[in-house]
Amino acid sequence: MGDLIGRALPFGHGYWVPLVGALILRPGFSQTYSRAAARLGGTVLGLVIAGAIVELAHPGEALAAVLSVVCGGLILLFMYTGYAPVQAAASGYTVFTLGMAGVGLDQSVPARLVLTLIGGGLAMLAYALYPSWETPRLRTRLADWIHADLGYAATVVRHYAEPTGPAARETREAVLTARSALLAWRDAVALAAKEPVRDRGLSHTAQDGAERALYEAARVTMLLEAHVPAPGAPPVPAAAALAEALQQSADAAAQAVRDRRVPTWEPVRAALADWHGEGATSEMVHRTGTLLLTSLSDLSTALEYASPPVPPGNSPAPEPGRRQG
Repeated sequence: MGDLIGRALPFGHGYWVPLVGALILRPGFSQTYSRAAARLGGTVLGLVIAGAIVELAHPGEALAAVLSVVCGGLILLFMYTGYAPVQAAASGYTVFTLGMAGVGLDQSVPARLVLTLIGGGLAMLAYALYPSWETPRLRTRLADWIHADLGYAATVVRHYAEPTGPAARETREAVLTARSALLAWRDAVALAAKEPVRDRGLSHTAQDGAERALYEAARVTMLLEAHVPAPGAPPVPAAAALAEALQQSADAAAQAVRDRRVPTWEPVRAALADWHGEGATSEMVHRTGTLLLTSLSDLSTALEYASPPVPPGNSPAPEPGRRQG
């Protein structure tokens, strides 16, 4: 559309319209609209300043060349500090360079201004019609983080049941996966905070509560990881059931969050209730599992008040007299 509009206008250089639109469009709403405002504002400011200099000073070829070089230097100076100053300097550069070729303000200023305005307007319109909102994806990002964190916990607990495996490599991969999911969640929250979307899917209170719960679960797992037994150490057989319960809960909880349901942790609770083992290591793993269950229950409590009513049959009902966790 930009190319067609640019070709239809009498200014020439119609490619500038789609080029401006492509340079403005960004994956996030705030990035796209702030970039559009900076480009349009910088272009107008640069044209006004350069036009005033040309009208008042009437520079010849030599002075126009000097001013072009100065504007080029300003572009390099502001390249990593601000988008609007770069566009202002680029507009001045265009005016002075065209002035060296004898092109007057009546040809250079209106053309650049109109083409930039049309390109920026098309970019903003395109994002409004086909938005890439991050807000509706918050639950998916949170589900990925929950799955990664519980996968990390299951990996650490499994090494207590099987101390002969490659603990360091598997644990490192699980940690990296959890960190990546955390960073994706943080980026999504930062973008969603600036989007004009009414249906957030998760309230700010639910986001904060879920973050605190998952941070606590990760800290508890890190403490358990610090004492992973060396190869050949006596295994903790009950830890195998807890690791399996954590992995099973990771899959179920992630799907529940995506489906706007509150996750339950019955497999983890059952594994801890059926715990059989003796010794300091077994007791440490059991106490860590209890702390993990507490953090996961806090996560469910945070999400409980952020979810709409669930149709009957879509989510397991809590036992009478017991709060859903």
